[in-house]
Amino acid sequence: MSDREPSAAEEQIVDNLDNILPGGVDRRKFLHGSLSSLGAMMLAGCTGGGGSNQSTTAGEGSASGSGKATFTTPWKKEPSWGHTHVAAGRGYWKNAGVPNINGTRGNGSDTEAQNIGVGNKAMGISSLTTALSVYPKTQDTEALNMSIMGLARGRPLLSLIWRKDQMKDRTDLAGKTILAASGFAAATSEVYPNLVGVDPSKVTIEEGTEEVAAPKLANNQVQAIWGSIDLFPTYQEQVDAELGVTPLTAFGAFPGFPIWVNNKWFENKENNVEFMSNVLTGYFKALKWGLLNQSEYLDYLKSEVNPNLRTWTEEELVGQHSVNCAQAVTLDMKDNGLGYFTEGGISFVLDNAASALVDNPNALPSASDLVDTRAYEQSEKVKFTNKEWNQLGENAGEIWSIFKKAESSN
Repeated sequence: MSDREPSAAEEQIVDNLDNILPGGVDRRKFLHGSLSSLGAMMLAGCTGGGGSNQSTTAGEGSASGSGKATFTTPWKKEPSWGHTHVAAGRGYWKNAGVPNINGTRGNGSDTEAQNIGVGNKAMGISSLTTALSVYPKTQDTEALNMSIMGLARGRPLLSLIWRKDQMKDRTDLAGKTILAASGFAAATSEVYPNLVGVDPSKVTIEEGTEEVAAPKLANNQVQAIWGSIDLFPTYQEQVDAELGVTPLTAFGAFPGFPIWVNNKWFENKENNVEFMSNVLTGYFKALKWGLLNQSEYLDYLKSEVNPNLRTWTEEELVGQHSVNCAQAVTLDMKDNGLGYFTEGGISFVLDNAASALVDNPNALPSASDLVDTRAYEQSEKVKFTNKEWNQLGENAGEIWSIFKKAESSN
């Protein structure tokens, strides 16, 4: 992925592509592969004349501070990340007292972490491990400046999915080839070998995409996939071998996808703690509605957020929603509310994964510097009744059981 941040015009094109291209097509690759032939003049022609209805510019939600703030997701307008668009479109943020939040789709956790960290966007969601992997200053990027104020998802996507006929157990990595099945997986590919005590140099890491992962695993070109657990059902269907799956959370309290806020923007924001507490309240109410009301949520996304989802099968839609249900909520959140997180959980990641994420772990901030709990403490807590909790587990299906089993010894 290029370090260049996408322009507002490019973001609008990618949004439009969501309404045209089939669900399996990577919009970023399509866009980047097409721009060279389209040329700058055509780009300007396609996006000009949109006026104020075009995507939010960097300045609107940036550290310069204006009335409207951008809340970015890591990825496309799909069931996994649709709750942001629900919070904006169904009035959850408005009802919480923050009507001027623009929910926008992102271009990967690494890109969106950088967008938030340098102030191009005020706030949003990015994988914790991926954000940390791009956090320090490099010759091409600025050091990021942002804080964690809640958890949009309690659990990370990252898991090792492996062929049991090729690996005797989840630690049998030496001499094996593992496909890192996305950019964020590649950025964290050394985390797993370190956690199971295997020298990463003994493991062949091959970078690829989710599209090639299943056939490569099926043909035994790779013996395992390091990537998103939401594709586990797909791998089961396409690979003629029994598969093991080990979520990252099997090794301890790895938080998943924090809600990050740019520190400079936050410092300059009037009534900043109250404002962010309302943002969190609105988001988590939208999240709860989407998790519990599967049919209504998916229908809303298809009709109001991304018409391209109508080309998906019901199995594809429900499958992604089920994984989202299992990922979004940890056991601690039943009693403490959606978004619950602790400084200790962030510290756990820094202690156990930092050396695999960056060359110089000392370049990363401490957990106490990363965590700001004031807004979460002030927010209205969104909890589950026993009946709702049972419904959540039913919606989550098989992945719920996988996480439960993986975390049973933590």
